[in-house]
Amino acid sequence: MRMASFDETYPCKEGYKRFDRRNAAFRRAERAGIKSYDDISFKLGWMKKGVPGFSLIDYAFRDGAIAPAKASGSGRGVIDSGFYSWSPLGVSSKPEGVPVWEGSSEEAAGVVRKAGLFYGADDVGFCELDERWIYSHTGDGRPIVFEDVEEGYTTEERAVIPRSHRWVIAITVPMDFEEMKYAPAAMNAVSSMGYSRMAATAGSIAEFIRGLGYHAIPCGNDTAQSVPVAIQAGLGHVGRHGRLITWGRGPMVRIAKIFTDLPLSPSPVAPGGIIEFCEACEKCVKHCPSKAIPSGPRTYEGRSESNNPGVLKWYCKADACLAHWRASGSSCATCFRVCSFTKPPGFHHKVVKWFIRNIPALNGLWVRMDDLMGYGAARDPRVYWEEP
Repeated sequence: MRMASFDETYPCKEGYKRFDRRNAAFRRAERAGIKSYDDISFKLGWMKKGVPGFSLIDYAFRDGAIAPAKASGSGRGVIDSGFYSWSPLGVSSKPEGVPVWEGSSEEAAGVVRKAGLFYGADDVGFCELDERWIYSHTGDGRPIVFEDVEEGYTTEERAVIPRSHRWVIAITVPMDFEEMKYAPAAMNAVSSMGYSRMAATAGSIAEFIRGLGYHAIPCGNDTAQSVPVAIQAGLGHVGRHGRLITWGRGPMVRIAKIFTDLPLSPSPVAPGGIIEFCEACEKCVKHCPSKAIPSGPRTYEGRSESNNPGVLKWYCKADACLAHWRASGSSCATCFRVCSFTKPPGFHHKVVKWFIRNIPALNGLWVRMDDLMGYGAARDPRVYWEEP
């Protein structure tokens, strides 16, 4: 089977413009003065209602999972801070008088991948920097520009990426399958733990590269769109719910990126079949409580101001999704839980994935089987704390 190129799997219209991160749903809600779903007043309200999965211990469990990210200044969407610092952390450094590490781009990709997997990545891929996926502005309105400088930096006026940083390392970090079964209860700490893993892993890889004598800009949800970068780096494909779907863990990953001037050999695009399965499935559409996920074919047209049109994909109503978070007191994650690709490793799952990649005519059968087997059902959060 011929491997489709990135431009075939993620086609982009000519004239596509970089997305302004100020238009993301979270940033627009902040500017409107709307309280976050995890505001203390919402927590208090849900605790008083006595709803299972929204107790003091449940919220404490979720918040503890994101503590490493937030306490280090590496929270969701921050730029040039904590583990995502654009400057060396001062942990790893090349001694003066020692030349920079030298190897082929293939050798460089090999050592970075090995280091990244050891630091906590589930997968590591590489691609050349594509400026289309870099945000035009940071979440607080500073333009992101490219200049002929040696090291990236940010000021109160702008964020500057060196033109020499032509290579991107995309990493996925794992999210836990068992705990995701309790979504959308507030005690589902899977995403929070993912943010902590992202920061520590990306920061470690960046510092490793600096120790070799090169420069690195690590980022989480900031600076660039994660999904197209991950697709370009061969880690997976975009699903109907707008998340990256990988062949190994489905959507149960979070994504971080590192821009660098260390030459790296690009990874091949991931095998096809995921998009074709999503066309037949629509399980996330049926179960989405906010009706934010679209049915039908992919399109180049966005569905809200939080979308950036011009790419052929499924566009979700991010504002409706976020509004449901506030109404329900949690970050939902129902689409992660019910996704047909959310399966732990197993021989029978591996066999089904082979059929999905090679015989898409059977996709409808696997969708029906997924429902019959009861995959994606929510678990009662009350049993979590009772189990050993």
